[in-house]
Amino acid sequence: MAVSAEVVTVSTTAVALNAADFGGHRLVIKNTHASANADLGGSTVTAGTGFPLLFGETVTVDVDQGEVLFAIRSAGADVTLAVLRT
Repeated sequence: MAVSAEVVTVSTTAVALNAADFGGHRLVIKNTHASANADLGGSTVTAGTGFPLLFGETVTVDVDQGEVLFAIRSAGADVTLAVLRT
């Protein structure tokens, strides 16, 4: 897989950060918002129930083929995530 980058806005509906059809790869995700947080998880992630990605933080996640990581905002403000796929 080629390296790609994207800016994703997450709101009240969980948004996929990668596609399931790619083989194993790594996601580097940075919450670029100044004060709002996001939650990461599976397709059923809801606000406050996923892995917290606090504003300004970066996390690296390895995903296997068939796995999809989703994000949703934690509270009232939409969150912008910078996503690097390698």
